[in-house]
Amino acid sequence: MKFKLTFLLLIGIIINGFGQNLNMVIEVNERLVTSEISGAYLNFENTDGTKSRNLVGYHPGELILKPEDWKKINSDLTKEITLTFDYNTFKGNGHQIGNFGIEMNKEDFERRYLILRVYDFRERKFRKRYGCLTDKDFIAELNFPQGGILVRCK
Repeated sequence: MKFKLTFLLLIGIIINGFGQNLNMVIEVNERLVTSEISGAYLNFENTDGTKSRNLVGYHPGELILKPEDWKKINSDLTKEITLTFDYNTFKGNGHQIGNFGIEMNKEDFERRYLILRVYDFRERKFRKRYGCLTDKDFIAELNFPQGGILVRCK
């Protein structure tokens, strides 16, 4: 019986594969995202102009990618990669959805870990702090070992 369970566990690990996920933590407005995001996609644009979009999963600390995602990330034809997701919040009696699109480099997927910090300007505090840096409704920063930080407005 133990042999069968060990065998099934080993087969499950082999099918899912090692190293298929990216170590990534996502924060929105200084709050760790646990279950508030939906519709997470990696959008790829190739050098010939073709575009594709792959659904990805997210658990705190892990961006779940499939082997075909890794093929596209590592492909020489891939010119641009954008992570998009919807962030769901409940304020008062209302349900609000923020749509975010973060451009990523191929090198980001090779890092040991990433911390994605998104500041949604629907909250005044973040609009005052970082609003002068962009024309968008949000600003995002990727933190990684030996990476930079976002500078506040004066």
